[in-house]
Amino acid sequence: MKILLVKPPLNPNMMTTTRGEPLELEYLAAAIQDHNVAILDMRIDRRLSKKLDEFKPEVVGITAYTCDANTAKQVLCEVKKHNRNIKTVIGGHHATFQPGDFALPYVDAIFLRMADYSFKEYIDALEDEEDVHHIKNIVLVKTGGLYFTEQEFQRIDLDSLPFPSRDLTAPYRNRYRDLMKNKTAFILTSRGCPYRCTFCACWKMMGGKYVYRKPESVVDELAQLPEETELICFADDNTLHSIQRAWQLSQLIKERKINKRFSLYARADTIVKHPDLIESLRDAGLEYITVGLESFRDNELEALNKKTSVRTNEEAIRILKRLEVSISAHLIVHPHYTHKDFEELFQYVCRMCLYRVAYTILTPLPGTDLYAEKLDSFAIRDTDYFDFVHSILPTKLDRREFYFLYAELYRKTYSLKRYFHSAAGSFRSLWGRPGNMARYKSDRISLFRIFLINIFGLPWYLKVRNFYKSEPIRACSGSPEKS
Repeated sequence: MKILLVKPPLNPNMMTTTRGEPLELEYLAAAIQDHNVAILDMRIDRRLSKKLDEFKPEVVGITAYTCDANTAKQVLCEVKKHNRNIKTVIGGHHATFQPGDFALPYVDAIFLRMADYSFKEYIDALEDEEDVHHIKNIVLVKTGGLYFTEQEFQRIDLDSLPFPSRDLTAPYRNRYRDLMKNKTAFILTSRGCPYRCTFCACWKMMGGKYVYRKPESVVDELAQLPEETELICFADDNTLHSIQRAWQLSQLIKERKINKRFSLYARADTIVKHPDLIESLRDAGLEYITVGLESFRDNELEALNKKTSVRTNEEAIRILKRLEVSISAHLIVHPHYTHKDFEELFQYVCRMCLYRVAYTILTPLPGTDLYAEKLDSFAIRDTDYFDFVHSILPTKLDRREFYFLYAELYRKTYSLKRYFHSAAGSFRSLWGRPGNMARYKSDRISLFRIFLINIFGLPWYLKVRNFYKSEPIRACSGSPEKS
């Protein structure tokens, strides 16, 4: 059977130039490798009709986050218009928590949670012309509505899954790069998270479970990654939760001589408790860590159920700077922020000498506790705007003013003035306190990169400042919404 898996085009509102490989589709392709499978990455190649004509698929599958939901619908609609006999299916985060959004005449089936097993069962059943109603964790779209099959949280043995079919994305490989333009490859070593942050639903996707692969399996996959890969990105939600496994992984990377740079996500409290592990990982090739600091205030961290503190965050920053591991810090901007809040946030970033910062606006994604809590107060319901740079919730400031201050956060953080201040601080520390060298080091963002960010970031800055002009703000609870 011919199956086409599609990564939808980027949401036009998205403010990123980075593209990572569609690991979720590569895993699905590997699960059905006895069939004829192709992957179309529409972030790079928009020629859907041409692909449908040439490949002639019998099934088209797509996966989507909430901000991609509308573009995913458009793709499936186009597929059905091309050939109504093609089976169209969708899965992923948004489909899991909002399956009703895909109760549409051009959708045949919806896959809930992880589809490693259910997707293969579905394809095999279609091939053998069997009834698909027995397959667990799917939703069949029928004329009379949605039919939910038996629901069950299946425990996934990650070590039993075949390695992702990266050969299917080989034509796009040169375009998979991070913000620093490194050629990247993604690797998944675990799924789920044991924590219960109110703004995150990844733990709900796994039914609260955290599962991980054996270190030997991970290193075997690392050894098989494309040679041109410059940076390996661990795509886990919580790579270092199992400390013993992380130690084993670090040692195996060294023993197998996997001479690659890599990045991963880690919690601040893990860094503080295990600085020796971070040092070992650095020696194995760890270049930078993404840390969800989330806030510079303890009361905000408590409200997010982050289970950490500002003091812990700051100690983690100091440890990473001492070890010369770059920090990609994520901080949440709350809709209730005033001028004072924005200024205090920026001053905190300056005080902690953070130079690779992502400011995300608090976004209540479907499936999160925050979504259930805030649903009735949404200012925007169009999922195109659930992109972490628009405020779905009402803002305390006038929205024009809010977005001006939000854009200014980025402008000031990545300004040339701040970069030269950092360089001067590093220079002074050579004659002062040597321990301050790491404090002022600008996390490996070169002067050339800073120039590029300032030049090519100007259109982004202007666009953000003018968000308020085009947002579909709800006039009242009965306002019409984009389907």
